[in-house]
Amino acid sequence: MVSSSSNPNPLLQVNLFSRFFHSWLSSLINKSHKQGTLHLDDLYDLPDHLESTISIDKLEANWFDEIKRCPQNPSLVRATLRTAGWRYMLLSLLLIPLVLRLSTDAMNKFSSGEITNLLANDANKVELLHYYLNYLWIAPLQTLAVIFILWSYVKYITFIIIGYTLFLLFIQPLFSRLFLYLRAEVLKVTDERVKIMSEIIRSMRIIKMYCWESAFERKVCRIRTREMIKTTVFMMCHCIETILSQSYLSVIFLMIYGTMWSLNIKFDTRSFTLLYVLVNYTRQSCITYFNFAIRDVLNYMAAQKRIRAFLLFDESERDNRLLSTSFQDVLEIDKIDENSSKRPCQVICDLQEAQWEKNGKFSLKSIKFDAYPGDLICIIGSVGSGKSSLLQTLTGEITHFDGKVRLHGSFCYVPQESWIFSSTVKNNILFGKEYNSKLFQRVVRATALDADLVQLTHGPNTLVGDQGVMLSGGQKARVNMARALYRNADIYLLDDPLSAVDAKVSKHLFEKSIKNYLRDKICILVTHQIQFLQDATKIIVLDNGEMVQMGTYEELLVSSPSFSQLLEDINQHKQEEPVVSLVNQRSMIGSIHSEKENVEDEDMNSSSRNVETKQEGIVKWNVYLSYLRAGVGAILGVILILIIFSTQQTVAIYSNWWLVAWSNEENRRHQNVTHCMS
Repeated sequence: MVSSSSNPNPLLQVNLFSRFFHSWLSSLINKSHKQGTLHLDDLYDLPDHLESTISIDKLEANWFDEIKRCPQNPSLVRATLRTAGWRYMLLSLLLIPLVLRLSTDAMNKFSSGEITNLLANDANKVELLHYYLNYLWIAPLQTLAVIFILWSYVKYITFIIIGYTLFLLFIQPLFSRLFLYLRAEVLKVTDERVKIMSEIIRSMRIIKMYCWESAFERKVCRIRTREMIKTTVFMMCHCIETILSQSYLSVIFLMIYGTMWSLNIKFDTRSFTLLYVLVNYTRQSCITYFNFAIRDVLNYMAAQKRIRAFLLFDESERDNRLLSTSFQDVLEIDKIDENSSKRPCQVICDLQEAQWEKNGKFSLKSIKFDAYPGDLICIIGSVGSGKSSLLQTLTGEITHFDGKVRLHGSFCYVPQESWIFSSTVKNNILFGKEYNSKLFQRVVRATALDADLVQLTHGPNTLVGDQGVMLSGGQKARVNMARALYRNADIYLLDDPLSAVDAKVSKHLFEKSIKNYLRDKICILVTHQIQFLQDATKIIVLDNGEMVQMGTYEELLVSSPSFSQLLEDINQHKQEEPVVSLVNQRSMIGSIHSEKENVEDEDMNSSSRNVETKQEGIVKWNVYLSYLRAGVGAILGVILILIIFSTQQTVAIYSNWWLVAWSNEENRRHQNVTHCMS
């Protein structure tokens, strides 16, 4: 089916000749030649059947089938082959969504550095496997054919070639096992280095505050030294194996010449040419490519074990309950309920017990409630009573629980600690969704961000985060809230979003965002703002992880004296907390606005610095010189490269010349002996 986009892929309409000779790419090559470079818009659209989302769904389904078929030892190879055959690059795409679905317990066992290593190194080893894989069966067949031809010409001399070839093939598995062991050791240290570097980057402020730079530098240097030592040993073994492989031709001819000379067998240029072609063919297929295939298979085996262990980690149950509209039990993930999409939006919580860790000290107990569209459920309690833990149980973050928790409908969780990423305010709110002007403006007004955006230099396109304007805690909270409202989910889990702002802004957020914007949604709100409890359809009171009371505001006031006491305690605690006023929230933005004329050019330059740039044209010589300077130095690097390559070519040419000269000399010697005997 032809794409309807502006730049359809010609591969969908080409004939057999064009497909076979790849002539359908000529127009793209000509455009590149005329323009000097290619832009993203010049590239053809990807055909539908090559979309990664479709292939990943197939691979994931095949992996689950493999787990069901062989739960003790599932094979990632079979799952990948059934999905894409030779297209192994799908594996890295399978790892990405799985990272987002790991349970909290599994994330504690697998560090971010190890996950990065899986994506950067191990998945690539799986992709490289197919390059030489066919030589595992091609090389033996080609070798048998070469042996048959050699036997017809040089008879018993063939055994010399066979013997040395088998010797190399015998030691190659030994080298491969050694490489496998050394690579595993290198990867262990690499994981350790990536982990410590990730921790340093995340904790840079603490490290600088306590002046721990030197201590961490020494620690990183020690780990890096161990990594370099292990890598050097690995590369030295690889060099030895490469030398044996590259010297195969010369050693073979030395043995052949020595044997034929001792047996007084004629060896002319014709025999040399034939042997050279056949032996060189054997070297390429059997020694080089067959060796590469074995190496890649062993690398794949090591990578496959690590990837399989990662894929078998427990996934968070939220993945099975919070996929748009229908959710199933963990053990019934393969069964798709066709009628589940017709279920009404609903939250069911019948929690007997929930813990972050097995046999943990704190646990949620005896919590039971239901929620339907239009409900506003407020969860209150003293500090540490388990309010945030209850929301995280609903999202599936707490996996050790006994009971039933179901969320029928899409959900959006607003954490207590607000966060933004380095981009524009607009992108922080959209968070990957398509831009809708009316919806965006409505969300901005509901979260009281309209006044802030007016004061920002570039409005919603102002950069924020580490590379832009630093927002206050209250502004981050409102951006966080706006991001959630823009998702237009069915269920909203709000973890005290009103605590980071003052009373005026808090009232605006509650009235415009929670009470008005989310009036048709299910809203579960953790809060200390007792003035809003009267608008709740249901109030849940937690004490030490247990639900002690539930009802409306009026019901609890009448039936429970302890509820009134709790409200007083919450109110007293709230008054002791520092309140971030609206004036303080906007002080930074106001100062920027007051000095707008002086810093506007600087802001524009700051924005332009963060726009991604690319170099066009040929690579300049100073790039190569900079690369050499980073190593052994520019002049020494050039001299070293010239010496190495000149020596290699000289030795290779001299070796071939010497073989030809020896062959001609041997031919003359044989002719002289023949004349003397005649």
